[in-house]
Amino acid sequence: MIYEPLFFFNIAKAGTPQPWLAKSYAWSNGGKTITFTMRTNAKWTDGQAVTAADVAYTFNLLKSNPALNSAGLPIDSASAPNATTAVVNFTQSSYAAVDYIAGSTYILPQHVWSKISNPTTTLNPKPVGSGAYTVQSVTGQALTLKANPNYYMAGLPKVKSYRFLYFNGNQAANLAIENGQVDWANTYIPNIDTVYKKKNPKFAVSNTPVAITSLVPNFQDPVVSQLPVRQAISYALDRDTISKTVYNGYANPISTSGLISPNFDNVADPTLKDSKFEFSVSKAKSTLESAGYTMGSDGFFAKDGKELTLTVQVPSGYTDYVQALQIMVQQLKSAGINLVVQGESVNAWTSAFYNGQFQLLMTYQGFTSSPYVYYKTLIGSDGLPPIGQEDTAGNQGRYTNPEVDTLLQQIASTPDVSAQKPSFVQIQQIFARDLPVIPLFQQQNEGTFNGNHITGFPTPDNPYASSGQQQPNVGWVAMHLTPVK
Repeated sequence: MIYEPLFFFNIAKAGTPQPWLAKSYAWSNGGKTITFTMRTNAKWTDGQAVTAADVAYTFNLLKSNPALNSAGLPIDSASAPNATTAVVNFTQSSYAAVDYIAGSTYILPQHVWSKISNPTTTLNPKPVGSGAYTVQSVTGQALTLKANPNYYMAGLPKVKSYRFLYFNGNQAANLAIENGQVDWANTYIPNIDTVYKKKNPKFAVSNTPVAITSLVPNFQDPVVSQLPVRQAISYALDRDTISKTVYNGYANPISTSGLISPNFDNVADPTLKDSKFEFSVSKAKSTLESAGYTMGSDGFFAKDGKELTLTVQVPSGYTDYVQALQIMVQQLKSAGINLVVQGESVNAWTSAFYNGQFQLLMTYQGFTSSPYVYYKTLIGSDGLPPIGQEDTAGNQGRYTNPEVDTLLQQIASTPDVSAQKPSFVQIQQIFARDLPVIPLFQQQNEGTFNGNHITGFPTPDNPYASSGQQQPNVGWVAMHLTPVK
């Protein structure tokens, strides 16, 4: 909403990206060079023009500051031959990384950021951006943004002000939504059809699968790094019961390849596309027994004198995840696995996740229009930092497989989807075999909208964007919503 990428990639419906700060792009040099043609009417909120020099500066800044280059882009150099042409060179073919390059890199004003001595740590209370909104005020309870009166897209934005409210969990947020205090939300609401839509016919719900919910194992942990343990966990989980109990059956099944459907069906392995995770307590037990575990008198397996006790971390305010884990505790107990749920603050959970300081962690992953970005974020290990160092690029479980990294590079080396597909198929087969994460189901992405106050939101019939508030999707939706007069 403040800083913008060059293009908008729709995570709800993969297809042709929409121009944002740039009008077009073209690849050359075997996928090692991408050239952007910029708009000529975009301005920073301080009145200066957005030019190709800002694009070149941004990519060079990422190259010289790895902490800012969260996607690990292999940037070699960037330049601006003229005001409307930006050229970015990479050290390796990067066709499939275009989502990262053009859709997830936020362009910065060179005349502002070049004066900042340490861009990785400097606070930015008065951002100068190109987006449809600017910061009006920030408090401990709300962030208020106001419309940019000089925004370059004709007729946008339509909503003049947004107030983002802070809640400490689902329950407080849902009460505010039900009372009409919140017009746009992205949260788990139990019994949404009967509690909300029946009460208010103009209360709209848009739900498109754009991510997965999973248990992430830490591969530096000596227990969950064992494949038989991960397999036993998966066998012991009755995912259908969890979905029906917690999500009214709306959490769709996920295939054993971990691939989100239907968004990525064009690269799906036909032998795995319709596969489902098997629920079998007997197989969970036999898998552990084959791995040397023996059942103790307390009903839990043990090996080398150590009980099979696993700790999973979850934010206490994520009431749907907490409820799901309570069910999992009982399901895993039936298979002789002692699951301990550790509830904590979102900040503590996020820190543990990014720094790799957990055994198991329940989370959601995805939110991309690119299957390459999806798998690279999920299980790519190129450039992974060690445990204790922050990893915001993905694969926080530190799963390492050189074959996967080679296949990802093969995908990135060609823009031809048909040529990419064999590598995607192999990755899916490795995923199904190794269980680098333990998928539960396709993540609900319920966007809820108060139709009494706003229209123009994404719907299943018109998924022009995801209804959720992920970046940069939130900026695209925010400027297209229309207030009801």
